[in-house]
Amino acid sequence: MGFAETLDTSGQPGSHIRTGPMHKRQPLVAVVDDDASMLKSIATLLTAYSYRVELYESAKQFLATKSVERPACLILDVYLGSATGIELSQHLVARGIKVPTIFVSGSRDQRSRRQALELGCVAFVEKPFVASVLIEAVATAIAASRD
Repeated sequence: MGFAETLDTSGQPGSHIRTGPMHKRQPLVAVVDDDASMLKSIATLLTAYSYRVELYESAKQFLATKSVERPACLILDVYLGSATGIELSQHLVARGIKVPTIFVSGSRDQRSRRQALELGCVAFVEKPFVASVLIEAVATAIAASRD
């Protein structure tokens, strides 16, 4: 089973990085974070655990994607620049789109944590995080997506 990594740098909406095992049976995890180094780190971690990964640098880019497959898990940074991860999650929930979500944040903002929990997130993980904490949260989210 090979790994692939593609990057569409056209700047068009929906251009994103896709990385991971090319085996369709592996769960797809979408990651939305405006920090390119964090995206790369999370992708490296998740592909090491055989997850397929789609990376997005903004909420707008994620919403504009033409991906046919719904991710089994969504990892959202709380602070994404123009729109927050909380707002993106609220947008999805309002449209009846249910994807088990993990929020990550470099801030100890209790209001955001409370909002994330009210939205039904699987986990709220503070940066920097231990890899095993994120992997456990992803495993929990994947299990929830299968229920």
